[in-house]
Parts: sequence; C-alpha cells; structure tokens
Amino acid sequence: MKIINDNHIISNIDDIKIVDNFFTEECLQALKYRMLFCKYFDKKYDGYYAIDYFPNQDYLTDLIVNEIQPKFNLPKFNRGWSFVYTENKDGVNVHCDPSIINMNVWVSSDESVLDQNKNGLDIYRLLPPNNWERKDWNNNASKSLQYIREMKISPTKINYKSNRAIFFNGAYFHKTNQVSMKKGYENMRISYTLLFGQNLEKNSNDK
Repeated sequence: MKIINDNHIISNIDDIKIVDNFFTEECLQALKYRMLFCKYFDKKYDGYYAIDYFPNQDYLTDLIVNEIQPKFNLPKFNRGWSFVYTENKDGVNVHCDPSIINMNVWVSSDESVLDQNKNGLDIYRLLPPNNWERKDWNNNASKSLQYIREMKISPTKINYKSNRAIFFNGAYFHKTNQVSMKKGYENMRISYTLLFGQNLEKNSNDK
C-alpha cells in the first residue's frame, strides 16, 4: 500500500509543519474503518477510546512509519495511537508528550464536522519547567493551564481538516479544541498520532 499522497501540500507556522492531503485515500480509509469496526480498545477516556501502537506490533503503523520517517527526516519511532471520539465533549486535555516530534492526523471527513470552530488542535509553544515530573506535565491539566497563563502564552490554533498532518514538538503543551461532530456512526471523530524521539524523560511508553 502506498502511504503518502503525491499531491500533499506543505505549509509552516514557525516550527510547526502542516501537511494537507497527506495520506493516500486507501491509507486514510484503512485508518478510519479499522477504528469504526473495532470492538477492543486499550484505554477508555471521557468521551473517547484509544488503541495503542508500538514498534513492530501493528502492520499498518509500521508501513506508515517506514515511508514517512525518511521523507520527513524523523527520529526513531517511539509509539502511537488512534482515538475515536464517541461523544461531543472536551477531548484530550492540555498535556505534553515525551517526544521530539508528534505527528497528528485527522482521519474523519470534513462533512462529519458539526461546528467548524471546534475539533482542531491548540499548541502552546511552551515547554514544562525542568523540575516538573511526568505527573505534572502529562496528567495535571489544571497545573499546566495555570503555568501557561503565568507565562502569558497564547495557543497556535490549527483548524480541523480531514487528512491534515501536523508535525510539532510533542513536548509543547497541547490539547484538543473540543469535539463537535454530527450524529451518526461514521461521523465519529477519529485521529491518528505517532511519537518520534524521546524528550522530557529518557524512556517512556505510557501516555
């Protein structure tokens, strides 16, 4: 299966790379329907479910990593996951990931979106303090938001668009800009994320 669309379009917002029309249609549909048809999930959150992917454990992820890694000069693949959002709630709260580069791709169609001002990604170009532990920067949203306010950092807002890939420093604070999708099974919001390289801590496999 070919992974990257030959007609992809690259733009940049400072050190954030945006690639539209990223995956081939075959790859995009495979990522979508394997989540819609899934009966087992690794984790359940408030309003969404997750499946984890680790190196050499998921054939499709291995295909994707092998093609995009040299193309975009990415460090070693660490881990990834897919999310399917079953309810219109806040989505993933503000946090940092222990990675040098995150790649986030929205898989659901643009026609499935209810509120065009939601479903995107807010990236705060700010790293956590050196003395913070994982429980602070990954699992304490209120503390993270307080720090962001103290540092007077406004988010870089990336609007939702189907098949849009975003490459950014995973150690930046970031969050979902809420979830607002139309009713219906095939309209559920699906995202796909890969983490490359280690940051903030030497070795981590848990989100």
